[in-house]
Amino acid sequence: MHRSSHDYTHLIGRWRVLASSLGLRLSLIAKVDGYPIYCVKSARLRSAPGVYLSAGIHGDEPASTEGLLAWAEGNPVCLREMPFLIFPCLNPWGLVRNKRSDASGNDVNRTFQGDEHPTSAAVRRVAEAHRLAAAMLLHEDYDAHGIYLYEQRQPSLFGELILQAAETFIPRDTRTRVDGRKAREGILRPRLSAKLFEKGGCPEAVWLHLRGCRRTVTFETPSEMSLEARTLAQVAAIERLVDLQRQGADEG
Repeated sequence: MHRSSHDYTHLIGRWRVLASSLGLRLSLIAKVDGYPIYCVKSARLRSAPGVYLSAGIHGDEPASTEGLLAWAEGNPVCLREMPFLIFPCLNPWGLVRNKRSDASGNDVNRTFQGDEHPTSAAVRRVAEAHRLAAAMLLHEDYDAHGIYLYEQRQPSLFGELILQAAETFIPRDTRTRVDGRKAREGILRPRLSAKLFEKGGCPEAVWLHLRGCRRTVTFETPSEMSLEARTLAQVAAIERLVDLQRQGADEG
């Protein structure tokens, strides 16, 4: 285990320095399992539909939190000029312990159907106050053979372009079934409805899509590869989504 990648105090310390240098707000949104959870908002979010980015909802996926921070530290101008709503780490208890779940054994990414869980309730409360144009949820997969992603079927599709950018660092997972679902060249586009998740709980990405976020992507790196390569792939995926969103590209 890479100690620094599971050091939540260090992670948030770097976010605090970055936010202060750019005049951004690092806001406390909840305290869960003894740890503070934060969001970062850019000034443009008040006047334009935002780009939602989140990481660390599963604590055993450290390249997600490292990648999000590395992207932010490398793109200060972008953070100033574009509307962002960023959640640096949604499960700090799990991150510190290299655990997927929270302290009670809950998968936080299956709690967005309501306000019972304090983390998802806080995220919902914050996100519902803003218009969102796009979202990327950063994840890792122990069983993956390469990078892959989920995206909804509409509107125009960015998935292929995102994978092209990230596969500079890690090849894509080309299996026809990934994570138990049909896949094509590393892209999964399942049909979504609220009823599908009534029993198993609603993921963050599905909630965002159902509440009207037009473009929602869940990006996955294979956690058995090197942390450095995974982090670079995460950064590349974020950069491509943000660039496409900024350009208003309409690629299918």
